[in-house]
Amino acid sequence: MQATVTTTRQYRTKAQKLEILNQLKSGGMTISTLARKLGIHPVTIHQWKRTMSQDTKKESIDMTEILLELEKIKQENNHLKKAVGNMAVDNEILKTYVEVLKKNQRLEKLKQPKK
Repeated sequence: MQATVTTTRQYRTKAQKLEILNQLKSGGMTISTLARKLGIHPVTIHQWKRTMSQDTKKESIDMTEILLELEKIKQENNHLKKAVGNMAVDNEILKTYVEVLKKNQRLEKLKQPKK
């Protein structure tokens, strides 16, 4: 009977995967030779290439969307600041008007003859 060899699975971080892909780009090696050297299946490296390229595309698209949304938020913020400023002025005008009305009512009460 033949004994089976169990291998432990090696997990690699994103940084390690990127380093391996950089070795592939700069080293001039083929995927199969690099995979053989590192003890990884070549299909795994192909999958890493595919997923890493998709990640970089998503990041670049997200950045432009984020910048556009930031501009919209800045414009809305400026609009809201103006609106709050106008409301503060209106509030002060109304407070002054109420004070004048109260003062006029007190004067009228004082002018009225007592019964």
